[in-house]
Amino acid sequence: MTPSDEIGAASVPSPSSSRPSPLPPSGRAEDRPGEVLLEVDKLTIRFGGLTAVSGVDLRVRAGEVYAVIGPNGAGKTTVFNAITGIYEPTEGTIRFAGRDVRRPWKKLLVAAWLGVGLAVALLMLLFASNIDGAWTASVKQNFRGRELGFDPGRAWSDAVAYVAARPRVEQAGGRYYPTTHDGSRAFGSFDDPFPAWELLAALEVLAERGSEAIVARAGGFVVLDRDGVAVGRPFAERARLDELVGPAREAAAGARAARLTRAIVFTLALLLGVGGAYAAWRQSRRTPAWVAGHGIARTFQNIRLFQDMTVLENVLVGMDRHIGKTAKWWAPHRFTNALPPVALGVLLVGLSATTAELDADPRVPTALFALFALGLVGYLVWTALLGAFSRRDLGVEAEAAARARALLAFVGLEDRAGELAKNLAYGDQRRLEIARALGTEPRLLLLDEPAAGMNPAESLSLMELIRAIRERGVTVLLIEHHMRVVMGISDRISVLEYGRKIAEGTPEEVRSNPKVIEAYLGKEELG
Repeated sequence: MTPSDEIGAASVPSPSSSRPSPLPPSGRAEDRPGEVLLEVDKLTIRFGGLTAVSGVDLRVRAGEVYAVIGPNGAGKTTVFNAITGIYEPTEGTIRFAGRDVRRPWKKLLVAAWLGVGLAVALLMLLFASNIDGAWTASVKQNFRGRELGFDPGRAWSDAVAYVAARPRVEQAGGRYYPTTHDGSRAFGSFDDPFPAWELLAALEVLAERGSEAIVARAGGFVVLDRDGVAVGRPFAERARLDELVGPAREAAAGARAARLTRAIVFTLALLLGVGGAYAAWRQSRRTPAWVAGHGIARTFQNIRLFQDMTVLENVLVGMDRHIGKTAKWWAPHRFTNALPPVALGVLLVGLSATTAELDADPRVPTALFALFALGLVGYLVWTALLGAFSRRDLGVEAEAAARARALLAFVGLEDRAGELAKNLAYGDQRRLEIARALGTEPRLLLLDEPAAGMNPAESLSLMELIRAIRERGVTVLLIEHHMRVVMGISDRISVLEYGRKIAEGTPEEVRSNPKVIEAYLGKEELG
């Protein structure tokens, strides 16, 4: 036998067993036979200093069976991993149906990144400003008893002022104390809130202009701003105002330092949030889920089934994206469906916080629990009315199960649907993995050594299954060491050696290529 005969035998006869039943309709768009479906240009993958794949080019046409062969360690599975999103190419491009196999860039992404950055920046700003102090300044200080109630507008303005490191007014024991932004120093005590706020305004002017702003007026001394308008209440003695100049300037200096610190924290957190959102998006541009969702499915060299799930459940997992109608994330009903639980949670948190401040009657927690129970029951009823427990939902499940059983019949496992995947024979597990991949309704199916471990009869049956998949309109990209299988079903073959493509062509061309013979059998050396 010649070396070329050892690499691949002649065409393999079809097995005597009947062909698998036709694959059920998938509903996907058909590809035009002969058109380039998958383009791999100058693909290079490095792991540190090791180059696993170097400058590999592939052109897989729709409707063909394309095989990638080569000795162990040639980089075949690494190419598959790059195509399916497990590895990110170091260099080169991968296009499927004329498009880059990555999430597209959209202008809306910039707004999303900025939104994430602002959320992170605001959160870090609250931490830098002391959340407990912000709660005290905005909530506690604005609750003035059951009779006067709570002023939300004042609370919001106080929260902004606290974060902006502006002086504020604290309330304690029925009196009001103008203080520094962090409450570390008080500038007086008043039984009326308005003089306290007026003094805050006067302190800002004193910090800026000093004693020059103090002028005598009938009945006392006042502080004038640059426009000559009196700020704050009149004081009987000028000495009291002069005493406030130094503390006011110290407070202003401390506020400036706090604002600078918070501005730096906000800016860094904003950059960190935007940069992190961008990095996460970039890392997830080419993920296995994204690639599979756009028409590329695969099996693995080492079987990766859900061993403790049934055969039918394994196929249903692959069909998940196509079960029922999947609405867009921005569909209005998604927001309305999420509104009740969110609103209920916000209401309960708000009421709990309010009752804690009010030192409320013990019956209030009971009322809150009743409100929660009623809200939960109402939400479940509403969910049921939307169809989550309806006949339509059961119909969708029945339709999905029927399609999954049809796929199992296609691969010859219809009688094993209720068995656990781990109880199947090795060859049947290979077929189940193919059925699960077909459940994603792929346009391109990647098979990584599907005949590994199979006996001759199982290999012949597998070849018939691959032919049937191709007849259904699914393009097949194959890695296989079983040369009789490769030469018997492949339309074209590429050969890899040490991460480089050394040959490409029809089975006959590859079988007689001297470089391929040398790669598999070694180079003859004359003594």
